[in-house]
Amino acid sequence: MFEGYAGTSASGFRAEVEAEDAIARGEQLCDLITSHGHHPLAGPAAAEAEARLTDLQHHVTFDGKVITDPRRLRRIMDRHDPRIYPGQYVTCVYHPDRALCRRSGDANGPSLPDCQPLTCRNVALDSGNIAALTLHRTHLQQALQDGAVIAPYVRHRLEEQLTEMTAYLTRHGQPQQKEP
Repeated sequence: MFEGYAGTSASGFRAEVEAEDAIARGEQLCDLITSHGHHPLAGPAAAEAEARLTDLQHHVTFDGKVITDPRRLRRIMDRHDPRIYPGQYVTCVYHPDRALCRRSGDANGPSLPDCQPLTCRNVALDSGNIAALTLHRTHLQQALQDGAVIAPYVRHRLEEQLTEMTAYLTRHGQPQQKEP
């Protein structure tokens, strides 16, 4: 889309959008760092996410101050990008060798729309992610209540998805407790 509708790569539009995305992601990560007690993480990659956020914290905060300048935040993200991508259903702690969303060898980052959160080992969950997954599970349960209007194959797939989602939330639905 960037190349066809918004101009050519020589126009710089794509780079500008990617830079804005990096700044927005940096702001979300700074929020996770500054209010860390309010955002504990769960999931298969939670420990790695905590380590990456702790490393980023050394570059973002100093002497009790927090970065508020977008240019400075962009420089920090360019130099010390922890490769953590917050999303609605998951927080991706991107490691290209483990990513299920990108198998074509492109290591620039995850494809969150192609995410397979129940099977990928790059997944960490914050409280918002857990709430979104729980809401999705509730929607599945509501859809299955109308059993008479659902085709048997669709009903079977929804039941499988509900079972997988319930098991996943049981395993990873609670954030890890930080050691005192």
